[in-house]
Amino acid sequence: MRFLVLVASLITLASCNWRTSPPADAPTGVTATPGDGLVLLSWDTQPDLTYWIFFQPGSSVTAATPGSIVIRNAISPRPVGGLANGTQYAFVMNATHSDSEAGPASPVVVATPRLGGENWVSGPSLTTQTLRAIAFNGSRLVVVGDAATIFAGDFNYGNSNPPGVSAWTPASSLPLGFTANLSAAVASGGFLAVGRDGSTINSPDGLTWASGTQIPGAGINAVTVGTPSSLTTFVAVGDGGVIFASIDGALTWITVPPITPNNLFGVSFINGQYVATGAAGTLLTSLDGRTWAAQTSNTGNALRGAAFANTAAGPRYVAVGDAGTVVTSPDAIAWAQIPSLFAENLNGVVFRTRFVAVGQAPAGQSARVAFSDDGVSWTVTSAGSSDLTSIVSPPSMYLAVGAAGANAVSR
Repeated sequence: MRFLVLVASLITLASCNWRTSPPADAPTGVTATPGDGLVLLSWDTQPDLTYWIFFQPGSSVTAATPGSIVIRNAISPRPVGGLANGTQYAFVMNATHSDSEAGPASPVVVATPRLGGENWVSGPSLTTQTLRAIAFNGSRLVVVGDAATIFAGDFNYGNSNPPGVSAWTPASSLPLGFTANLSAAVASGGFLAVGRDGSTINSPDGLTWASGTQIPGAGINAVTVGTPSSLTTFVAVGDGGVIFASIDGALTWITVPPITPNNLFGVSFINGQYVATGAAGTLLTSLDGRTWAAQTSNTGNALRGAAFANTAAGPRYVAVGDAGTVVTSPDAIAWAQIPSLFAENLNGVVFRTRFVAVGQAPAGQSARVAFSDDGVSWTVTSAGSSDLTSIVSPPSMYLAVGAAGANAVSR
């Protein structure tokens, strides 16, 4: 009997010796920064500790609160997504050391997610060249511009320098002698970039690029890709009203009979159809990218981009352009112009949780940005110090690029 007791005691002692002591201190420096549908948690990290986040709607939470949501093995900074804008959330953290029990809990921090598009942070300039377009494939962003300029960056919501990506990396290889001014880019699995001269290059990763099929025309300004009737179709538009389409992955380009002599500056696949915008208020629509109809935009100003959303007020198409022009439509057929927002041009617009449009910078000021929840009532703000030419919307974020390597993020 004494032998068994001794063995049991030794086992118990050994077990105690093997178990690591819990952290003595609670996580420090815990902050909660609200974003669009999320909150970004940051804290001071210590080596060899594993961090846990507990949260729930309201103003208080503990690590043991029934119904609280837990995130294990969290790494700072940690976006906590899937949250409702306008709802306050409470967060608390603790940590473990190896196989230890949890240590003390941090003070509770609270934050209320809100819509993005209003406040912007600029990143370091990427180049002296103008960046003309940006594409996002779900995990990586690619920006293209003049003199065959290309940068790629992995989406990273929490990164601050540069904002929104882990790092911007120049293209590692281009076709020999390729120097075209790149005016457009689109993601479709990999990436396709188009030059003003109609040249195309493609890449699986945004870093290594190979020559593609020449578009049989010059003055190309924009490209997009859509899936009308489940048929993947690329569409490129440009000066003189030229339109080109490809239904075989940009291997062969079909010349579409033009229906306008006006320059076309933008094309988007939105709400199941293509919308092309151009000079003198030109606005074209197509269900398949090959048969187009001209619509009356009710503006004489150039239109440069379009977006669509199902808003609280119903379906809404928006097109933006020169002199702060905004035109809207419920069906892409009947369009109405709202009062001009300002004198500068708007170059692009996108919708994620609201419409956000970017444009030129007045002399000595920051670039014009406008946002709207319904496409009709707009609020004007600003971003960066250079003209912004293009905008995309990765998760919970808007990212715009422009002149002199400008890049700016709203979260």
